[in-house]
Amino acid sequence: MFGLPRKTLSLIIATCTLLAGCQRGPNPADTVRNAYGWYLRELKSGVNPLEQKRAELKEFVTDNFLASLDNMRSELEASPLMDAQGFDAKLSVEKVTSDHRAATVRIGLSGRLFGQHALNVYLVKIDGRWKVDDVKLLEQLSLAEKSERAG
Repeated sequence: MFGLPRKTLSLIIATCTLLAGCQRGPNPADTVRNAYGWYLRELKSGVNPLEQKRAELKEFVTDNFLASLDNMRSELEASPLMDAQGFDAKLSVEKVTSDHRAATVRIGLSGRLFGQHALNVYLVKIDGRWKVDDVKLLEQLSLAEKSERAG
């Protein structure tokens, strides 16, 4: 092509692609991972993010979701995503669907203490950044149920 070896050209293309991805900011799955990681770190350090770190929380969530948290819908309060203090969860991204303005990230949370949970995290894009707008618990499986389904 330009006299460059294929490996060099492939490396240049891969680097440009990665850099372009970095410039766009976190995608919906990254936003969910970042928000959950931040939230757990705050809880583990003894901070209640809903009361003491609202400005930082607003980086990850919409005003609507913050209002839902303030009014603590019962399904959110009991959600392993929000009630994470005793939850030793590992977060896995199962599926992402998105367009330019909205996204749904299906996540799995699994841990020794509470079994496995599947949740949909709904995000919207505001000023070029993805923010969590809602969370719905889809299912809760005990480890025994999971084994039965797999077997």
